[in-house]
Amino acid sequence: MKTPTLFIILLFVFKLGFSQRESTNDFFHYYHNSPTRDYTTLLIAPGTMGPNALPIPDILNGQVGTDSQFKVSIDNYYRDNGGDNGHTFKLDFRFPVVQNFMAFGLEWNLIDYFRVTNEVRDIIQLYKDDPGWSTDLGDIILKTFIQLTKEKRGLPSAMLVSVLKTTSGSIFDGRYTDLPAHWHYASLGKKLINHENFRWQLNAMLGYYFWQTNQDDLEQNEGPLWGIETQFNHKKLEYAFGISGYNGWKFYGNDKPIQFKARLILTNEKFNYFAEYKTGLRDYPYTSINIGINWHPLSPFKLSE
Repeated sequence: MKTPTLFIILLFVFKLGFSQRESTNDFFHYYHNSPTRDYTTLLIAPGTMGPNALPIPDILNGQVGTDSQFKVSIDNYYRDNGGDNGHTFKLDFRFPVVQNFMAFGLEWNLIDYFRVTNEVRDIIQLYKDDPGWSTDLGDIILKTFIQLTKEKRGLPSAMLVSVLKTTSGSIFDGRYTDLPAHWHYASLGKKLINHENFRWQLNAMLGYYFWQTNQDDLEQNEGPLWGIETQFNHKKLEYAFGISGYNGWKFYGNDKPIQFKARLILTNEKFNYFAEYKTGLRDYPYTSINIGINWHPLSPFKLSE
């Protein structure tokens, strides 16, 4: 009995150490015109790709403001129940071409350094086996901010935000879509308490989100974009938390993400230091902590009095 038992144990160990993932023959090609390419099996939806593929926008405070923003940060994320974790080096630039009136912005997930196991690759339908830790270039996102109204009496401040996600990111590992997306929304802010050292404010956004898919019978998915947060400022500290999301109209995969997000900022005359926490409540199976620094010099351009 010893020899057969030993043989079975050795066979089991060999299988664990050298066997590949289960067959991918049953993967569904969502883009039928090109069924031989690895990434055609990806379902282009926020809940079935990487954490930065179709991001939920920031709510903001309804104000273009006077300062430029030069943010550098590291976003550290992991997938719920494991199997996908990584780090994203992010750049975020915003420049008021006219103070308190109009600004342009650029956000770039410059480098995504990640590891996705075969178990998760099967869930998101990636053909390639887990190669270990990998790097991908991320998307460049272009933004425009226009001040609509300033806060007065019972009315909130309101800012129009228009965003275009380019196709610069890589689709091969399911991190980015390689397809365009754009979203447009009103950012609102209203002070409820405004003392010298303490401010309590409500912020909100309301708009629409559009993204391209790789499915022949649904080339575009879209739906309403929304969010609300409460913000507290005390001397040099700022703390805010809220929920936001958007709803695809076609029930195409997991296309109705909801996210909880909280941020803590230590403000200074030249540099702000921030930490952000976000986690998915629906159709966004990731949690992340983003830590960074923000240089905010005054924009030289302003409207004449």
